[in-house]
Amino acid sequence: MSKRILLVRSTHGDLDIKGYNVQQLGLGKAFVDLGYNYDFITFKRDKTKCIETVFYEKNGIKARCIEKPRTRILRWGINKEICQKFFLSQYDLIICQEYYQLQSYLMARNSPNVVLYSGPYYNMFLPKFISPFYDFLIGPKLNKLVKVIFVKSVLAKEFLEKKGYRGLMNVGVALDTSRFDNVDIAPDTQKLVSYMQENECILYVGALSDRKNYPFMLELYAKLLEKRPNLKFVVIGKSVSSFWHKLFGGKDKDYEEKCMRHIPEHVKKGIMRVQRIDNPQLKYIYPKTKAFLLPSKLEIFGMVLLEALYLGAPTVTSRNGGSLTLLGRSGKYGQIVDEFNVDKWAEAVLRYLDNGDYAESVKTEGQKRVNDEFMWSIIAKKMINKCKEEGLLKD
Repeated sequence: MSKRILLVRSTHGDLDIKGYNVQQLGLGKAFVDLGYNYDFITFKRDKTKCIETVFYEKNGIKARCIEKPRTRILRWGINKEICQKFFLSQYDLIICQEYYQLQSYLMARNSPNVVLYSGPYYNMFLPKFISPFYDFLIGPKLNKLVKVIFVKSVLAKEFLEKKGYRGLMNVGVALDTSRFDNVDIAPDTQKLVSYMQENECILYVGALSDRKNYPFMLELYAKLLEKRPNLKFVVIGKSVSSFWHKLFGGKDKDYEEKCMRHIPEHVKKGIMRVQRIDNPQLKYIYPKTKAFLLPSKLEIFGMVLLEALYLGAPTVTSRNGGSLTLLGRSGKYGQIVDEFNVDKWAEAVLRYLDNGDYAESVKTEGQKRVNDEFMWSIIAKKMINKCKEEGLLKD
């Protein structure tokens, strides 16, 4: 009989399981391919429904997504039913997401087969003063209950080590590349591709927000225009205002309008704005850019980095969870700039623009790195092998 794996995402926010790159679904498919039945539980605000969906099946082995009601306390999502021993005993391995979720501790108390898979490398509590109390009261107990903690990045590992956690293994995050298969180019995408072929372009994909550092990108682009007057900046994504701004009646579009207010006209003219593009269409966009920018102030991992590498875009990024894990410091796979110094960022971008051989090498090596190390099949095997070593799973 096939063994069963459960993964629980217990955070307070609802998850769109039809989203473009739901990590839990990609990992679940990989577990099924390895011969394990897989259930993924995510919590929903609606307390009246429990929805079960089989999203992948192979040789009679299934991966299910189960949406269950939750009680929300701050950033905790809690469901008492799945904490019970009789429920947990159905599974040979239980993966709880995030060290800071109280649900992880409640489940680990009632099953010896619980491991963690955690991503944050900074305080995720709201309000922030709760963190030291949680670390003092719950952290040591959770640490004793779980034998293995899988983390998503170098920084996540360092973060938890400083809190005293042990049994840490950095496995990273992966990319489900199947969504890029058999995708025809859309008419709007073709227009953008033609524009990028006719012009020398740099690229950003993602939300326009303070955390993503959009004002810095505009400053950087203005600096680059001093050396490359014909350079274009393709910006794909929607403006996102802060929670507090919207609480007092503001709108998401206000953030971008504020950022653009004092931008010189010649800079504005070089920006090609695209509000939205279907994610699979990015396979046609990334290869056309001369440099992909990701100057985020904080980024737990940054799935766009994986996409950019896989789809062949030379990258310049800030120091964050994904960049240190994916790129390292050699410059072989892409460039990390530690500080938000516009001159240093411009120098990094110009390194690609001025040296086509280097840019092509980065593209080739980046794609190879993702294929060799950051596919869900590879990460699932690492998890299974580690759990077997620790006696949590038997053949």
